[in-house]
Parts: sequence; structure tokens; C-alpha cells
Amino acid sequence: MEDDRPMRILEPWVNEGEGEIIVGEDVRFGKNVTINVSERLEIGPRSVIGDHAIIEGRDIELGTEFWSDRYIQIGGGSCFEKLSSLKIGYWGHLGRGVFINTARSVDIGDEVGLGTDTKLYTHGAYLSFLDGFPVDYARINIGSRVWIPGATVLPGVTIGPDTVVGAGSVVTKSLPPGCLALGVPARVIKEKIYPKRLTDKRVQMMVFLNNFNKRIAKISAEYVDATDVILVTHQEETFFRLRDKKITGPVSDVTERLRNELRRHGVRFKSYPKEGKYASW
Repeated sequence: MEDDRPMRILEPWVNEGEGEIIVGEDVRFGKNVTINVSERLEIGPRSVIGDHAIIEGRDIELGTEFWSDRYIQIGGGSCFEKLSSLKIGYWGHLGRGVFINTARSVDIGDEVGLGTDTKLYTHGAYLSFLDGFPVDYARINIGSRVWIPGATVLPGVTIGPDTVVGAGSVVTKSLPPGCLALGVPARVIKEKIYPKRLTDKRVQMMVFLNNFNKRIAKISAEYVDATDVILVTHQEETFFRLRDKKITGPVSDVTERLRNELRRHGVRFKSYPKEGKYASW
């Protein structure tokens, strides 16, 4: 669960390595964050780096509105070598205790969630390959809109977009787009099931808004199905445009609570509060 407490902003940026650090607008850092980058670290606008995070390596790019919980680690063995790199697209999410090893390159798409204690390994080696023991170094690729809660991904794996991996799984082989996979080792349980086309979308949205309105008494919100819009009337009108992933209109405590509640249900917007209104990116 995300922590909404204020976080300490570190300025100037402290890097134990010699690399360049590029930090976007309104990035927040928690306590005791360790950064050690040899070439480049770029953090996108409005990102959050949680307490006790460790970010090490050669070339690391974290996209717009990246979010990490406490005790995440990026780096590990061989993370400063030439073949090491990490790129995460926008809306990347790392839960508490996530570990991403970057002995080889790791490419992660947009809106990818790695849940608590998820581990990505691009190398596995300890005993001598000359005695026949397994030694593996290979990159990892994860497509956009993937959810991996508390699982382990091994070297050389590609996970297609729109895929869900079951909690506690160990992914040893590549997974196709749109599937549900789980187990040790992980296997595809259902193929091509995501994203689903829901026939009862309006009903689900009305139930969601009804439950929200019961808890937030000062709001009038309705789902306008024809244009895929939630209209919020609270002093002035604010429009949540689901199809475009945009919000237009004034910001209030109520609209922010609705935006956060939708995010908790996986609905995100390329809009953020700025000078009392929603700006888009």
C-alpha cells in the first residue's frame, strides 16, 4: 500500500558514484536512500523513491510517476558492467522489498507493477561451470501493463504485455501476451484473456461510484456512458475522461480522493494537480 506521508526532498542530489543524475519535477525521496550510479540515473517527474531504497548500476531510467515502497533494491552483482542497464516506463510500481538485478539489461514497459518481494534476476551463478553447474546470464524483458505480485523471474525471460503472474510463482520461461500464469515453475493457465471486454462496465462503474459516494458525502458523481466520462459536481465540474486517461477541471479534496480511489482500482490518469486545476502530460 502506498504511503502518503510527506517525504524528505534531497537537494543537492547525493551520488556515491560518478554518474549524472537527472531528476524531474516534484520527485520525492524518502529517508536513507542510497544512490551509486556510474554513468546515468534519470528519474521522471512526480516520482517517489521510498525509504531505505538502494539504486545502483550503470545506466538507469525510471519513467514518469514511478513509485517505490521501502527497502527496494536496484543493482546487485555485475550492475556496473557494460551490459548492465535498467529502463522502466511510466507508472512503474515497485512494492516493498522488490529486487531487480541488472547484471544484464532489464527493460520494463509502461504501467508495470512488481508487488511486494518480487525478484528479477539477470544472472544465476555460484559453482563452477567447468564442473557442470548451472551458470546463466541473460536479459529480462517485460511488456506494458503487467502485474507480478510476489513472484520471481529468472534470466532470459520475456513476459508479454497485458499479462498477470500469480503470487509466489517462479517464471523460468517466457510468457505470451494477455495470459494468466502461475506456479513453480510458472505455466500458462489461461491464454489471451487480458484485456477483457466487459459487457457490464456501466453496472460496475455505477456500483463503484455508489460505494464511493456513501463514504464521501459531499460529492455528486455520475458515469456518462456514451462518452466514457465520470462527471464530478463539487462547487465546479471536473471531468474524469476514462478513454483518454485525462482529467479536466478544478482540483479539490474530493476529486483527489476520487482520483486516488480509481488508482487503487487500477484506473490511472495522465493528469496531475497544478495551480488549482488538472494539467496533463
